[in-house]
Amino acid sequence: MSRKKRLESRIGKRLRCNRCGCYAPKDLTSRAAENWTGKWEGGRLALILCPQCQTPLENAAAEANDAELAVARADGGQFLPDPVLCITGTMEDPGSILYGRDHLQRISVAGEAENLGVVQLPPDTRCVPITGGVMVYLPGQQVTP
Repeated sequence: MSRKKRLESRIGKRLRCNRCGCYAPKDLTSRAAENWTGKWEGGRLALILCPQCQTPLENAAAEANDAELAVARADGGQFLPDPVLCITGTMEDPGSILYGRDHLQRISVAGEAENLGVVQLPPDTRCVPITGGVMVYLPGQQVTP
């Protein structure tokens, strides 16, 4: 099978619970997918669990992450999922890396940049790491301490 064909087949595949193997809802933003949880490692989704397979500790961790996201969004933050590289500047006028240096290091070692998103942001943007990605606060938006 060609590399292109393998990539196409991976993109169309539905996620499955890592414990029981049941399929996740097709639309991961739907109400049916609300209680599914995932674990991110190294900027990749390493584990996905259906509500029935989650331990109480995993469920509590997911609820804490949801609360953290809700507070950050209420403060004006925008969540960007990993792997993402947040930079300022352009190719002609280089700026700085605000978030994602670890992704660049992994790419330089592994040689793979698959699924890496690059987001160009204005100067004075603040990026705050959060589980599974980064919260971006554009200039003029406040971050509560």
